[in-house]
Amino acid sequence: MGNTQNRAKRSTQSIRQKKRKQNTLKIITLVLTLCVVLGGVGLGIAAKKAPEASSDFIQKTPEFQPITITIGSTGDIMLHSPSYKPSEYKVDGDYDFSPIFSFISEVYSAPDYMAANLETTLPGKEAGYSGYPLFKSPDSIATTLTSSGVDLLLLANNHIYDSGKNGFLRTSQFLADSGIDYTGAAHSDEEKKYLIKDINGIKVGFVNYTYETPASGDVKAINANYMDASVAPYLNSFDPNDRESFYTEFSAVLENMRQDGAEFIIFYPHWGNEYQLTACDWQMEMAQRLCNMGVDAIIGSHPHVVQNVDVLTSEDGSHKMFCAYSLGNQLSNQRRQLMSLSTGHTEDGLIMKLEITKNKKGKVIITGADYVPTWVYKTTAGLYYILPLNDIANLESTTGLSGIASQAQASYDRTYATISEGMQKAADAFGFQ
Repeated sequence: MGNTQNRAKRSTQSIRQKKRKQNTLKIITLVLTLCVVLGGVGLGIAAKKAPEASSDFIQKTPEFQPITITIGSTGDIMLHSPSYKPSEYKVDGDYDFSPIFSFISEVYSAPDYMAANLETTLPGKEAGYSGYPLFKSPDSIATTLTSSGVDLLLLANNHIYDSGKNGFLRTSQFLADSGIDYTGAAHSDEEKKYLIKDINGIKVGFVNYTYETPASGDVKAINANYMDASVAPYLNSFDPNDRESFYTEFSAVLENMRQDGAEFIIFYPHWGNEYQLTACDWQMEMAQRLCNMGVDAIIGSHPHVVQNVDVLTSEDGSHKMFCAYSLGNQLSNQRRQLMSLSTGHTEDGLIMKLEITKNKKGKVIITGADYVPTWVYKTTAGLYYILPLNDIANLESTTGLSGIASQAQASYDRTYATISEGMQKAADAFGFQ
């Protein structure tokens, strides 16, 4: 009987152990099931939240917005001797020429960046002032131009050495000290032959050269003035009779400009034949070569008259270039009664404005071209005014100058006849109206 009791007891214990194991397995199964379920729910939540969380970190690359700027240019600024006579220009023992620009300053200020050819030297008051044939002008002509809206002064021209070595060096030194942009001539080895200017996000390269006159040996002559060898390299110049040497030099200059970031290059040559209304053969040959080299625009000076406008295509057909061969006189005393060319063309000038755009692909192209004809009016009292001819009908009322409408209209007509065909060609070539 004792054995029977023991067996029953062991059987009861065995049953209890089995139940405990079964309960433990149930608990483990339940826990695992809950983990799976809760884990699944958690994963589900995470899966739903993931897109929201990741979207906070995904940023679309903003689309590049095209940039458009305008570059203005004008022709020769010359102070002939009669410019010093009117008392209205004399202030505190020196000269203030701001009245000359009073009617044109608004036009100068309209482009994002404006250039003008300063055809004189700034040797300082102690050197004295004079007009043709040796131009020596007050510093105020430069500061007046900039206060009137001009940003860049072009110095490479055939009168830049009129006051010799000292005047040549002082001209660019004064501009540098005054914070005025310039190119074409320099006063130190550190300066480059060109200017790269970031204009509202587009880097424009400006480069200015003048022609040389014949000289013996390795001496450089400008307007028959022999340059001191120590400063001759500071002037950008070329020999019209040895243009191949210029092309070799200029190719390296262009490469340096591009390495410095230039996205659009404007070449300002002082070239051609005086008083000739159309470009000469060597100007056109030179323009074609520069187009082949990738120059984007040519804006010329020196002939003292407005010359034709054209669009050139590189010989490989890949590049188009805008070319205004000469913008004429912006300020001078070359009145028709004093000139062998008595047609009035030497009183005419031009402000050329190019619109350039950096498109969505980052390429900089010409997207527009416009112009304002100008006329130098000289009063009976000897005062000069540069007049814009973009609203001749109201010119007398807006300026207060009477009896000028017919002369202004004649000046406009001369300029329009010279450039209208070329401007239409440009509109067709570059696709603007």
